[in-house]
Amino acid sequence: MKIVISSGHGLKVRGASGFIDEVDEARKVVARVATDLEAIGVGVVEFHDDVSTTQSQNLNRIVAFHNSQTRDLDISVHFNANKTTPSPMGCEVLYVTQVGLAGEVASAICAASGLKNRGAKKRTDLFFLNKTEEPAILIEVCFVDSQADVDIYHNKFGVICEAIADSASGQAPPLDTRWREDITATVFGGKGDPQDSAYTGKPVDPTVPAVALPYKWYDEPAPTVIVEGPKGASKASIVDRGPWNLDDEGYVIKGFRPAVEGQYENQTEAENGQVPTNDAGIDLTPALADKIGISGKGKVKWRFA
Repeated sequence: MKIVISSGHGLKVRGASGFIDEVDEARKVVARVATDLEAIGVGVVEFHDDVSTTQSQNLNRIVAFHNSQTRDLDISVHFNANKTTPSPMGCEVLYVTQVGLAGEVASAICAASGLKNRGAKKRTDLFFLNKTEEPAILIEVCFVDSQADVDIYHNKFGVICEAIADSASGQAPPLDTRWREDITATVFGGKGDPQDSAYTGKPVDPTVPAVALPYKWYDEPAPTVIVEGPKGASKASIVDRGPWNLDDEGYVIKGFRPAVEGQYENQTEAENGQVPTNDAGIDLTPALADKIGISGKGKVKWRFA
């Protein structure tokens, strides 16, 4: 697969400006996404317009570059604007024909970062989407004039770019075995907190080292994980889904940050219908918590064994 990705507007044809500048940040995103695409084996060419002095020249130059390349997908990176606000506004991905892909990319960015998901939006009036000759999407990463958006963007820049690369290409490894670090862990399944396993329907055994993660393996056994805390590391089985979400594939499978972190920060509902009271991305049985040195709640890292 090969992707051509460009930053919106140009060095001399500026875009939106607020708490951050659209052109400056779009260039940073494009460069990082290109690096992330190369890391997962996807061919990529990036483009930035440093020459054009009018909007017409800029649009034609960008599209001409895309159409001069042999590729499978065209991506344009932009930032949105409306009016200065402290409130979250969010991410959206624009399309003419690629509704499915646009929705996947928007969802991946927002699940990884905690940005509000404005979803896929069909736009038939945009030069880039109309004139590129291959499937195309235009990403509005966030709003430059939303303080909440800009704070999330700065804090989650890396995972936003990884989410774009993985979701746009579909080439992410099926099971990312890197450590998920600095993850808040809570304890479940003890005497005062009986839980039935999402896998067996039977009560979780608090005496066996095990975890709950927000994802479920349906047609194959759940893999084993290694969890490390203050007192060391231990292997553990996956026996349940949670703590707050049920299907955070970006976090569990691909190694993005847990969606609950954004939900907790922004006080939005998780998949269990509750507003999280903490940012826990993994639950530990009492036996595992005791073994690795977690009492009630603490920080761990984990990976697939």
